[in-house]
Amino acid sequence: MEAESTALVIFGSTGDLAHKKLFPALYRLFNDNNLPSGLKIIAISRQAINTESFLEPLLPNIAEADKERLEQFLNKISIVACDIKEQSSFDNLYNAIQGVGRTIYYYAIPPSLFGELTKRLQVSKCITETSRVVVEKPLGHDLKSAQKIHQDLTCRLNEEQIFRIDHYLGKEAVQNLIALRFGNAILEPLWRAARIRYIQITVAESVGVDDRADYYDRTGALRDMVQNHLLQLLCILAMEPPAKLSPDSVRDEKLKLLQALRIIRGHEVLEKTVRGQYVGSDSVACRSYLDENGVSDHSQTETFVAVKAEIDNWRWAGMPIYLRTGKRLQAKQSEVVIQFADVPINLFKTSGSHMLSNRLVIRLQPEESIKLFMNAKIPGRGMGIESNALNLDFNHSARSRRWTAYERLFLDIFNGDLTLFLRSSEIDAAWNWIDPIIDGWEQHMPKPERYLAGSWGPVASDQLLAKDGYIWFNTGGF
Repeated sequence: MEAESTALVIFGSTGDLAHKKLFPALYRLFNDNNLPSGLKIIAISRQAINTESFLEPLLPNIAEADKERLEQFLNKISIVACDIKEQSSFDNLYNAIQGVGRTIYYYAIPPSLFGELTKRLQVSKCITETSRVVVEKPLGHDLKSAQKIHQDLTCRLNEEQIFRIDHYLGKEAVQNLIALRFGNAILEPLWRAARIRYIQITVAESVGVDDRADYYDRTGALRDMVQNHLLQLLCILAMEPPAKLSPDSVRDEKLKLLQALRIIRGHEVLEKTVRGQYVGSDSVACRSYLDENGVSDHSQTETFVAVKAEIDNWRWAGMPIYLRTGKRLQAKQSEVVIQFADVPINLFKTSGSHMLSNRLVIRLQPEESIKLFMNAKIPGRGMGIESNALNLDFNHSARSRRWTAYERLFLDIFNGDLTLFLRSSEIDAAWNWIDPIIDGWEQHMPKPERYLAGSWGPVASDQLLAKDGYIWFNTGGF
């Protein structure tokens, strides 16, 4: 941890993200003595607010807090009135950070305000060459808007000062993908198209849009989930081994992978993509998407996406990677399924048993685990074969509590480690792949297919894989 004093300044400190994710993560780090010594937490409020009013909605999110430790943590928080629209109000912030060695600004605000806020911080001399700025997604609505955000930031900051968060990369199970791939010699010879038939990546949610309807209806599942979370998972799964675990080496390989994704354009969206929108179902007692508060009456926004992705490089050419995400699906399930190729000759055909291909299932949530399904003999007479799982269950094997994504990412921010944060070139490359799909939808697939809430999505999603002779593993293959 850095020795110099640090001020963490949170814009948007009264919003849901700050209340539900940021402050609870900071408290857990504090409680485990993992915060930088002398850290000051400055919560920015647009108007003057008393401490009691600020803390009231925050405290319920800090569960099982020790009263004495909680009080010590809350004493680290100071509330400063600062209106982004008023340059003069930044004098309050400037005075609050005097004597601090480094300032870290967390933008838990809409991206449309990034440029204006950064300009006002610079004009007020709150930003120095040692300052860091943390920005939350969504980073753009398309390539053009993403590049405008980059420009707004980089005209006043160096790339090394900008920490673009995708909280998925802070999840322990996602980081375990890096360890699994590059820490086990047994897997590397198999990690290629010649040995793997296909990969499935699923991020399924059982909830609807809830209080995010206004944002979601302008965004949709492709922009909200595929452009960042799913493509980042794909990068980690498929990128080449970096020269070392340094920020530039890792992000260079991720960029190469994104640039190798085969573009889906025009009529190809009909063959390689599925978009859906949930409708109400008596079985789960929920409304249709069009009936959600904040959704426009005739919205064609997709709440489900499935894509057949292909990578044009030597390692993966010819092997499909299926991406899927959606709301109001049958279960909350985030996982990766890697289906290995069959053995050249099945020696056990005459035993009467059905030999399954080896499969690696990496579950990210609700519980975190890795299971490798292998064939073994059924006890007793003969040579019957059945599939058995080698199980690595992180919830039971971990010797210490599981960290949240924001805890890990906060520590990286404090230490200046950019490895798990996105570079602007990565975001541009992701939009370069996403934008043609959106254009293709507008021309050839303007309306999403309806699917029942509580199901696994549109029928077309199953057909997407059936055309290649495969099926989705809706229960993770467990």
